[in-house]
Amino acid sequence: KSIATKLFWNISRLMNFYGHIIILTSIFLGFWLDTIISSFDIRTHILILESAPYLAETCIGFLVFCYWIYAIPEKLQSSSALLYGLLIDLCFGDAIGFHMLFFVAISYVIHVYALRFRLFSYFQLIIFFAGAAVFYLACKYLIFSPINYSYLLLIFSFCINALAWLPIYFGMRYIRRKLI
Repeated sequence: KSIATKLFWNISRLMNFYGHIIILTSIFLGFWLDTIISSFDIRTHILILESAPYLAETCIGFLVFCYWIYAIPEKLQSSSALLYGLLIDLCFGDAIGFHMLFFVAISYVIHVYALRFRLFSYFQLIIFFAGAAVFYLACKYLIFSPINYSYLLLIFSFCINALAWLPIYFGMRYIRRKLI
């Protein structure tokens, strides 16, 4: 092989590694933002709401991961989803394998229907990805704290995640076009 070909492949690998670092950083920031939002609880500041159930939870990190799988399915395979899930589990202190399982599962679904998703309108994408986030949240509550499982929580979380999808979509698309 020529020196130019070797140089091109080395730069290509570096760009691929650089892209994975950007993707992983954005997913980490999404999960970090989730923990910040969930730690702020207005019920502790208003005495009347002290006994009310917790009614909303965001899945920003999960939605960011879903965006990256949706946007560049040819670059993010199941092995990347497995590795990202393991790193999220280790860094955020969750059960080892929980995020790995959901990341691989949603990666599989998005890869199978990747070409169909390209035909969807923004509204259809909102419904699908908010529904996927609510499924993730429902499984999380059923596995880790079934006492706090609530259909009202899932309905409100669906609405919040649906509202959060478009800013995540356009923000991550801007990052993808500028940096990757």
